[in-house]
Amino acid sequence: MSQNTIVLVSRNAVDYLFAEQVAKNLGVRFTQAESKDQLHDILCANLGCFILWDYDSVLEKRPEDARLNSDLVAYFEKHRVWHRVFAISSHPLRDSIVPGNFHLFSKYLLRNFSLEATKVYSYIIQNILLPNPFEIHAAGIDDLQIQKSRITNSARKKATLEALSIILEKKTIPKRIASSIIRATDELILNAVFDAPVDLKGKRYRHSLDRGEEFDLSRKEEVEIELISAQNFLQISVTDYFGSLKKEDFIPLLAKNFSKQDVAGDDESAKADSGLGLYQILNSGLSLQVAIEEGKRTRLSLVVPWVANVRELRDSFRFFCLRLKTN
Repeated sequence: MSQNTIVLVSRNAVDYLFAEQVAKNLGVRFTQAESKDQLHDILCANLGCFILWDYDSVLEKRPEDARLNSDLVAYFEKHRVWHRVFAISSHPLRDSIVPGNFHLFSKYLLRNFSLEATKVYSYIIQNILLPNPFEIHAAGIDDLQIQKSRITNSARKKATLEALSIILEKKTIPKRIASSIIRATDELILNAVFDAPVDLKGKRYRHSLDRGEEFDLSRKEEVEIELISAQNFLQISVTDYFGSLKKEDFIPLLAKNFSKQDVAGDDESAKADSGLGLYQILNSGLSLQVAIEEGKRTRLSLVVPWVANVRELRDSFRFFCLRLKTN
């Protein structure tokens, strides 16, 4: 990790303290870039750079940052470095996203500078910095515990959700929040069991089946469930081994639902329903990390804080992250 560097592009003094703490948690270098040229020099000298960008300066159209932001957008586009950029914002993702600028938010952090948020964001960034996004490292998180299971029959989803419900109850998670977590996990499992499987021609052969139908899954079709718990959060990961969720399909789909546009046509309506499920997950205050290795596997992970009420959930960390594994 010594070759990696966290680069902050922000005039916000609190952002500086936040980014500095994240770098400290990860054991990497930290620096600040105040211009496009300065950022370019840093990126050329450090191939493992990761950029935290105050995107509110764009959303709020701050005149003092207009030139810098224009230069940055042009630079990010020209050098194709969006995959290194996390947008930091005080605005919820749903209030900012439109189809044309979704790539700006493929890595997004809600501005939150509590110690808990700093640790969780360090954990997320650590996994982004890893060569393989499907690895899991603690990244300064104490007492990280991982439990794994596999769904070998479509009916086993029920047992998985019941086990998760028991865990949430033991943690005294409020019923309203627990219900959101259960619904979101159900959505991810249904997607993995019914939407992910494709044949050799790329056709989805279970997409039209009734979601209550029971059948055994072949080894290739089995779905892996991971429960990753720490003192301050729970991560629920659902992995399929098809990797049929493609960036070019996923991004417009989610962006359209964020902008609440209607999509016509039978096939398109089915796609809109899937995207709406992802929109509802984020809109409920949960965080989502998506890792895609096309043709091999896809992992969608919910990350939720241990909270006592809805207000705590609203004020806790929140993020969205889309990561593609490149060969």
